[in-house]
Amino acid sequence: MQALRNAGTVLLVLALGGGAFAEEDGTWSPNDQFHEPNEDCELVAVLPAPKGAWGVVGHTCNRLNGEPVGSVVVIDALGKRDTSPASVALEAASDRDRMKELVQLLAVPSGGYIATYSSRDEKAPRGESGPASVAHELVRHTAAGARADAFNSKVREALLDKVGASSFIITAEVDAKSRLIVAASTPDETYLKQVPLWLLRFTPTGTLERAERFDSVLSELRLGWYVLKQVRARADGGLFLSGRFQPEGMRSEVPVLALNAQWKPETRFNTPLISWVMKGEGGIELSLIAPRPDGSVVGVGDVVQGETRAHVMRLTSDGRLDPTYKTFRQEGEYPQGRFMRVPEMGLGPSGSLVLAQNYIPAVEPPEGPWRAPGLVRLKADGSVDARFQKGLGAGLRYRKAAAEVKRNPDTSGFLRMVAAMPDGSVVVDGLFDEFAGQPVTPPIRLAADGTRVAGFQARFETVLPPKKQVPNATTSAFFKADGKAHYIECTRPGEMTETFLYWIRGDIWGHTPSCAVHLGGSMATPAGAWQHCDARVRRAQAQGATCVETKQDPLDRRRGSSGP
Repeated sequence: MQALRNAGTVLLVLALGGGAFAEEDGTWSPNDQFHEPNEDCELVAVLPAPKGAWGVVGHTCNRLNGEPVGSVVVIDALGKRDTSPASVALEAASDRDRMKELVQLLAVPSGGYIATYSSRDEKAPRGESGPASVAHELVRHTAAGARADAFNSKVREALLDKVGASSFIITAEVDAKSRLIVAASTPDETYLKQVPLWLLRFTPTGTLERAERFDSVLSELRLGWYVLKQVRARADGGLFLSGRFQPEGMRSEVPVLALNAQWKPETRFNTPLISWVMKGEGGIELSLIAPRPDGSVVGVGDVVQGETRAHVMRLTSDGRLDPTYKTFRQEGEYPQGRFMRVPEMGLGPSGSLVLAQNYIPAVEPPEGPWRAPGLVRLKADGSVDARFQKGLGAGLRYRKAAAEVKRNPDTSGFLRMVAAMPDGSVVVDGLFDEFAGQPVTPPIRLAADGTRVAGFQARFETVLPPKKQVPNATTSAFFKADGKAHYIECTRPGEMTETFLYWIRGDIWGHTPSCAVHLGGSMATPAGAWQHCDARVRRAQAQGATCVETKQDPLDRRRGSSGP
């Protein structure tokens, strides 16, 4: 087949959106299974685990059909899988979502966890605000590990009713009373966030108890265009929102706003801060925030006010720089003087913070060691934790590109995640291969004194429960198999046509026969074996699509009869 002969020249998108339909079909072919671990094991979150287990890891450390996919795994203090019934149940339940991309993993104080996922479906709404990946689905698990289906359904229905069918989750938060807070929006085709911004709060049972349109509040504050990054719960039931809120007619931006317990703008905090920004008396940019019980908030970013320059500062409950906080500045030129915008700060015990540098050097800079070799821990008053820094020693380095460093001195690694645990230890993930002069494989765990915890397992491979498997189908319910490739087109009025490609011999994914999905252009998405395409066609028909067989390969149609 021409599409197969030219597989090397055709762009094939290896997004496994189509694989999710195999779950609906209830079967997997022998080719649809986990293979070797993903060498680029990427962590999204590490959270404390209850009752003896040490942590809960949300990650992408495996490969399915060549693609990195993730899961939620409960581990002990050395990174080994916990085998208690609740841990096994949580892992098995989260397995249903492994075909999606994990965005956030949140602990619920009353028990259980909440995960948000980004859909791999090409037709999923895209967000221009918030973190790099917006979420399209939210799943809560109970303390016993099972999916809280009633809770999940209520949240899904509320988002559909309040925000709309094209809604996505910008970010989520769980407060001390186990209430879920969601910031949601809809796509903005102009790439300027002037669309609805909803804030919703759900009870521990999933009932919607508050829903506010925050974009109208921005208008009241004479703030228009926005990019929302974080929503953090305050001790009084209010919220802090961090991001970029632009005053009307100005290029400067307000980095954080406060809402009181009634979710109304807190004048005491907002007015001085907005006035400061609008008068041009100083500049402030925050990427991460951590609320304090007294109504103040610690922020990471950049602030300039007269002689004061800092990368970590505290704003008082009345929206001003706190003079009692030892504002921290990472001295040196960029990237030495910047912190990476990881999704969360490492919030440790007693109000401590662990912050990650933007880049990890391959060699020491000419001016000598950096003040914080990859990481820095600050105490509650903003001062540097000298004990932790001493334990880091030479800190993190990226030596793999040593040969390239000779050609390009700016070569560096980077950090993806830093998670501080209640026992004072820290789990670090990213692109680095040396710690304190010794080779390491990330992620690594550091003790409370900054030294490396020996023997910590650097992989969290999921061991999946057995699944029903059947041989690859050689027949289809939609055509007579005759040793040739077949194509089924499913169309819905006003929507993109999906074409399911039933290929008859092994492609680059190794399925014989195999199927893929074409949505447009010169690319196809792998969908598994023939029975998987049959399942997708059935679903399309159930959703009102008209599905017919065509003799024309859609990839040939895009290339033209003369070939690529």
